[in-house]
Amino acid sequence: MKRTALITAIAINSVICLAQVNWQDNKTGVVFARQGGETPEGTFRFVSGGYEVFTIRSADKSFQPASLYYGKDNADKSKVDTMAPDGKVPTSMNCFAVKTPDGVIMFDTGLPVSKGGKTLERLAMLNIKASEVKAIYLTHGHFDHIGGLIDEKGNAEYAAATVYVPETEYNFMKESMADATAQIENAYKDRIIVFEPGNILPGNILPIQAKGHTPGHTAYQLGQLLFAGDLMHGAEIQLIDPTICAGYDADRSQAIDSRIKLLNYAVSNSLTVLGAHIPDNGVIF
Repeated sequence: MKRTALITAIAINSVICLAQVNWQDNKTGVVFARQGGETPEGTFRFVSGGYEVFTIRSADKSFQPASLYYGKDNADKSKVDTMAPDGKVPTSMNCFAVKTPDGVIMFDTGLPVSKGGKTLERLAMLNIKASEVKAIYLTHGHFDHIGGLIDEKGNAEYAAATVYVPETEYNFMKESMADATAQIENAYKDRIIVFEPGNILPGNILPIQAKGHTPGHTAYQLGQLLFAGDLMHGAEIQLIDPTICAGYDADRSQAIDSRIKLLNYAVSNSLTVLGAHIPDNGVIF
């Protein structure tokens, strides 16, 4: 799909109307959700398909340097500088909670409290107890996504939760983050479920392969919601040109392929995209 067609399609699909939300079109023509003032600072709430969905900013980060997107040998520097002339690209650091009939589920957990993580604090502000979280679906194993699983003593922060992790990513975690993975295994013991994308998980959740950022990076679909993890780090430029990669992407070619496929899939199916680094409230309609 051509870039202009992609942007137009996303914009057309952004007409979903939610109460208590202020809308603002960004420069790409795509609509991002903006804080409506009805939830505590660092959080955002909306309803989709009967699910009550919450964005939790696990840390207050608003910008990344444009140089993060310059690519190998600064190949993308010129076009990135054109799209981000002030040298900054808006970002965020989010995880997500959803109230379901079977309890609260989460997608990633953000940073730990010891590293400035605010997930638990902000869940409490939303009157959600850690003990209410029954399942945690991990998009990938980077520390800003899994660090919040355990406390400083190595205990599980979510004592009643089962952790779901894709097999390829789990193997990657055990190789690249052996100590952290071992701590998580010890804390959650028999409550870690390893799976292959494509099989429906409890809660009617469909994991979708989105490799590239990491070998087993995975997105999750729940109804009309697509929890896309790190599919994009700088949505305001990557929606203009999805071939631009952040320096964090381990395999640039695979990351580009996944980004284009998943964005087209979201547009074709009128999905709401939720991402860990999508600005403000992490939501694109």
